[in-house]
Amino acid sequence: MTTPVSDRTSASPPERPGASGARVTGRGWMDTAIVLLAALLAAAAWLPFRHSPLTADESGFLMVAQQWQPGRSLYGDYWVDRPPLLLWLFTIGGHLGPVETTTSGVIAPGLKVLGAIASGVSVALAGVLASQVSPGNRSARLTTVVLAAALLSSPLLGMSAVNGELLAVPFVLLGLVCMVGATRRPWGWRTAALAAAAGASGMAAALVKQNFIDVFVFTAVLVAVSHRHVARLWARAAAFAGGASASLGAAVVGAGARGTSGPELWDAVVVFRTHASELIDASASSATAVRGAQLATASLGSGAAVVLVVAVAAVLARRSPLAMPGLALTAWELVAIPAGGSYWLHYLTGIVPGLVLVVATVRHDPPPDSLPGRALRYAVAYTVAAALVAWTLSALATPQRTPEARVSTYLREHARPSDGVVVGFGHPEIIAASGLDSPYENLWSLPARVRDPHLNHLRRVMAGRSAPRWVVVDGDSLDTWGLDGDRAQRYLVRHYVERVSYDNWHIWRHR
Repeated sequence: MTTPVSDRTSASPPERPGASGARVTGRGWMDTAIVLLAALLAAAAWLPFRHSPLTADESGFLMVAQQWQPGRSLYGDYWVDRPPLLLWLFTIGGHLGPVETTTSGVIAPGLKVLGAIASGVSVALAGVLASQVSPGNRSARLTTVVLAAALLSSPLLGMSAVNGELLAVPFVLLGLVCMVGATRRPWGWRTAALAAAAGASGMAAALVKQNFIDVFVFTAVLVAVSHRHVARLWARAAAFAGGASASLGAAVVGAGARGTSGPELWDAVVVFRTHASELIDASASSATAVRGAQLATASLGSGAAVVLVVAVAAVLARRSPLAMPGLALTAWELVAIPAGGSYWLHYLTGIVPGLVLVVATVRHDPPPDSLPGRALRYAVAYTVAAALVAWTLSALATPQRTPEARVSTYLREHARPSDGVVVGFGHPEIIAASGLDSPYENLWSLPARVRDPHLNHLRRVMAGRSAPRWVVVDGDSLDTWGLDGDRAQRYLVRHYVERVSYDNWHIWRHR
């Protein structure tokens, strides 16, 4: 068919060779710059909080990490149900800046720097993952990194506190990046190295927080659905297993060099969690249900739940090869969040890798006004707005001096350096800010309730040669939920005298 003259006349002149490639290259550099900018913004979001007092977990983990050496308990002289890589990361955070004690609590800017690095690296890895999952799809990459930056900067997900979930996310995303790359390359030593790196990264995430087995879930489903399409898939899976085993072996050997054995770690990070779940189900206080409601509200308020529903619906409508592994990963994360039983806000950080992968998997191609595309953009926009509001309110909030900080100040002013202190129960930030040591190994509430339910060990500590001069009690008695502490309470009353109280905290001194 002959083209009309008017059409030939109005047609655009042919492009110069390389012009299109130059345009693509320029757009690629722009996309990379946007990803890096989002990562920098996520890291910079931590700046207003770098001198905020550390939370109970932050203070406790830092204190345990700083004294970890062969001792009388799991990690030196203290016991905590966490894997060793978390404590090594807290050791690094403690060395990134000075650690100071003030009337407000422990201040550790270096630890907040570690949180900023984890957030920034996670956003950058989210961009890389989106490029692999949806190659050449600019909208998918930008939507993914914006979502990751918003969620990791939201106080509704526990941002400004450095916790295991935050530090595990970069390892999960790195493992996903390596595993996707390992299944999309021809078999060779580079592919084997990528698969091994995926296994090592996946194990590293679990060595930070034991329920972060995300990469293993993703890989298992990926192998199951791809065995007919990927050559030598089992060889890649074997390399993955080899990398995971090497990472685990290195951690066990490193922990053993500091006095923490493999069986002890198994008991702490696996066996203990089963007993803890049973205890929470049987005798948790009403505060647990309140936190559960807050967690559900935060998931909606932050936009995470909204994005999840929209993205999953879009993926199911137009499935991609990574749809099933991504949905399986997300399903595991949704199970893991409430499985802990305590329902703290930072548990929601665990959904970030799954959300990032599912959003990157959504088809963002034309038509641009398609319902899934519009709905997802609106959901992500809402998430960004919610993060900005929550972050602004948190950054502008006036710090309040807590009763726990007042207890720590009293101990610093009245205790001798050789004194010991026991806090019943939980709130290791009191011990950390007091500058004293605790002869009782269970710094957190749940380990005390699971491992010492009748407080026999605590009573032996109070009656022993290393008896603490100070005992701090939350409430009127050591006999509280999940504990049969009547004998320990009677010993406390006979051998200690109450000196002062702040709110619900009572400070007792040895007679």
